[in-house]
Amino acid sequence: MAGRPGHQEAEGVWRQNVEAVEAFLDAATQFNRIALADGRIRATGLNYPGAQAAWALGGTEMTPALFAKVQMIEGGALAEMNGS
Repeated sequence: MAGRPGHQEAEGVWRQNVEAVEAFLDAATQFNRIALADGRIRATGLNYPGAQAAWALGGTEMTPALFAKVQMIEGGALAEMNGS
């Protein structure tokens, strides 16, 4: 899979994961965040209705298999954002 038309071949991403990484990046602005009492901010996960809109507008056909891969990436991103 070469990725989206007009995009160069992804570097550092296994070919079978390119579509999932692109879908995740399309929705990366859609993270829910909460403010903690100590002033820190904690990400709680993707806002799925917002992510769904981003995928639809970006032309991504979200399938159960692709969504499962995006959720795996989301879990890693949450761990990184929250310092876990």
